[in-house]
Amino acid sequence: HESPDPIDRLVQWRPPTTPYDPRLLLTGTPLEKGFFDSGSFKEYLSGWGKTVVVGRGRLGGIPMGAITVETRGVVQRIPADPANPSSSEQIQPQAGQVLYPDSSYKMAQTIR
Repeated sequence: HESPDPIDRLVQWRPPTTPYDPRLLLTGTPLEKGFFDSGSFKEYLSGWGKTVVVGRGRLGGIPMGAITVETRGVVQRIPADPANPSSSEQIQPQAGQVLYPDSSYKMAQTIR
């Protein structure tokens, strides 16, 4: 697969000192190149295990997988149990840069 982005290019996007979206390190911005070739990163399993970001992209046209931690805090939503009328949805905050059980499982499934 041909790529207009050379494999030996510099990653121009730099993370700030405050929490940031880790996807920007992989994708870059319109003005600064990220780690992967422009437009090639595809995130997987984004709906669960939100303290980790997993996906695939291309580096100089070579397919690669990526796993990175979310640096910002996220919210985990646990839906109500439809079989239990007294249950309700639970909302649990999760700190950034911490691997909770759901994120650890997501990461293990990605590596597998």
